[in-house]
Amino acid sequence: MKRTCRVFISHSANRAEEPATQAFLDAVIARLQAAPGLEALADQKDLQGGDEWLQRLYAWMGLCDAAVIVLSPRAVVRENSSWVPRESSLLLWRKALDPRFVVIPVLVGGLQPAQLAGNPFIADLRLADLQFAGGLSDDAKIDAIVAALQARLAAGVARLVFDPVRVHVQDCLQRFAPDDSVTATLAQHFGAEVWQPYAVPRQNLSLKMVRAAAQADAVDAVIADVTLGSQGDARLGARLFEALYPMRLPADSACALLTLLRRQEGQGAVLVNTNDTWAVRMLLRAATGLPKDDLLRTWQLVELPDGWGDDDQNEITRYLAAELAEAALGTGGWELLSEHPEPAVRLAEQLSALAEQLLEARRETGAPIVVCARYTQRWTELAGSLAARFPTAVFLFWTGDTLPPAQAASAECAPLEPACAGGADRRWQINYRRKLKQLGGTGP
Repeated sequence: MKRTCRVFISHSANRAEEPATQAFLDAVIARLQAAPGLEALADQKDLQGGDEWLQRLYAWMGLCDAAVIVLSPRAVVRENSSWVPRESSLLLWRKALDPRFVVIPVLVGGLQPAQLAGNPFIADLRLADLQFAGGLSDDAKIDAIVAALQARLAAGVARLVFDPVRVHVQDCLQRFAPDDSVTATLAQHFGAEVWQPYAVPRQNLSLKMVRAAAQADAVDAVIADVTLGSQGDARLGARLFEALYPMRLPADSACALLTLLRRQEGQGAVLVNTNDTWAVRMLLRAATGLPKDDLLRTWQLVELPDGWGDDDQNEITRYLAAELAEAALGTGGWELLSEHPEPAVRLAEQLSALAEQLLEARRETGAPIVVCARYTQRWTELAGSLAARFPTAVFLFWTGDTLPPAQAASAECAPLEPACAGGADRRWQINYRRKLKQLGGTGP
């Protein structure tokens, strides 16, 4: 479904008193309606006879994605002109709560910037802090407005980092949380907050829970309250806890890990002081904002058994190729890549076909395959050559509670900085499992 940017237009145009301003308004509406993805909300265009116009205007201002404030002499200079200042105040309040909300003021009808100071309601709003739609002509100003709104629309298509986990939380609340529990939880835990987004209760609560997820005690209390009255077999508490848990892990380590994995793709390895890959997955979820299933679909983690790094490099390359083929194509994927009877030719064809499939998988998922193994000196020696052989993969070696001395690792191996506290990953996993079990969940 195509995204639409709903644009509220605040104005005081009147065909009899300000025909030039009215002509400007008509032109703005026409241009917005003609632009793909933009929808103009203006009282002259959309209000119908019998509408409760004040409630409709407030609803538009609360639910629009952007706003244009048309500042004309009638809106600013005329005595007792309060509608545009009042609407401007509400729109700028929305911008204060959400900096992504776009407000574009524009001067028309010969109004000069200095005249804004003459209206105390307008002057107090500090509209001068915003970027005005500039241009010598009305057409140039309209061009600037449309360009800014199209940029807002394009930016809106890219998801926020934590949108996937928020949507997952909202879906859980929608399916399993009783209405009364949602309402009571919002009032008890977030009722006094200034930030109250324009959203239905379950969406509102999901936003609040994601914002509070780094505060373990606070979000655990919210989970306990919102699950009151839910069906036990739905395991709502376990679902919410499992989804939000990664966000309480150290954000600096999580973001550093994500950055290193992308930087070392096709270059070498990342060294992480954990005792297995459980914490790696959790830190990746914390950095990407992806729920568990979404992470598994996007980030393939191939775990190699102990001892592989001791083999001959040619054997390691062949075994690793087979594992990567299975990760990309499923069970038996390596055999599918060639059926040539001559072993040497078959291996060459398999490696060539695998390179194509891994490149396609990389384009589709947007993430490299992460090859994980227990750290050994031998693996660090092989990291550079194996990364060059499989350029859409990155190697990750977990080292236990501490990272090896810098001189023990090769130049192709980058340690996680800041490192996790020694033994932290085991404490995280123990606490996670205990709490998940209490909430009716199972598994790591």
